[in-house]
Amino acid sequence: MVQLEIPPELRDIALMNAVKVDDAHRILVSSLRPGDYYEPEVLGEDAVLLHKVQAPGHRPTYAQALAAIESSPLRFTSTWDELKKETR
Repeated sequence: MVQLEIPPELRDIALMNAVKVDDAHRILVSSLRPGDYYEPEVLGEDAVLLHKVQAPGHRPTYAQALAAIESSPLRFTSTWDELKKETR
């Protein structure tokens, strides 16, 4: 009988089972929790890395959107009529 010795540097490697993508382009990874957000980074044709990211914030209200527009440094330099002439 042959007994194999596993080197210490290989003992810490986590084993990952292969998963299959379904028709809706989903995969099930048991260590991920529902509701968490992950951003995929394509490393190549055969590799994708998932980065955990913060959940997106709430959608701004109409008043918050108007306040953001007013506080923005971006301003139009011409009138609406001048813009219409330029684009027609």
